[in-house]
Amino acid sequence: MPCEKCIDKPGYHSFVQFGNLKEVNLFYTSPAKTEDFNEDGTKLDNIKIHIVEDTKGKPWIWVLDCAQMQFHHYTDIQFNTGLLQVLAADTRLLAVWIVRPNFWIKSTVGILKTFSSAAVLNKITYFEGSKTGIFLALEYVGLESAAARWLVRQDL
Repeated sequence: MPCEKCIDKPGYHSFVQFGNLKEVNLFYTSPAKTEDFNEDGTKLDNIKIHIVEDTKGKPWIWVLDCAQMQFHHYTDIQFNTGLLQVLAADTRLLAVWIVRPNFWIKSTVGILKTFSSAAVLNKITYFEGSKTGIFLALEYVGLESAAARWLVRQDL
């Protein structure tokens, strides 16, 4: 069953496939571009829907872009631990790439690592620095140039 909020307003959750790394699908999320601020408590359920529906049971990498995040984009620890459980249970998730991480994201990952041994926490790679530096790092890990260019241009 597709996400009803994204049917009504495409991109509501900012979960979009933007490329591949060999046979692995890449999905992009930008908290600054999402319109779901969890007012009704369904954000985590909707993320689960996207993961099941959009990844179609294939291996995938989640690319989380932290560009332009503001205070209202930050999530609470209950949401973060719930998201960690969802991601930890998905055996098809091969990596989490965090692009343009900020202090809040790095702190949240650090806090989660203090009380969880979930393997997904060891699958996190940060891509930071200038657009050129991020682009070169993405190419280094094997991302094709077109997808890397698309990604670095997403900083709003």
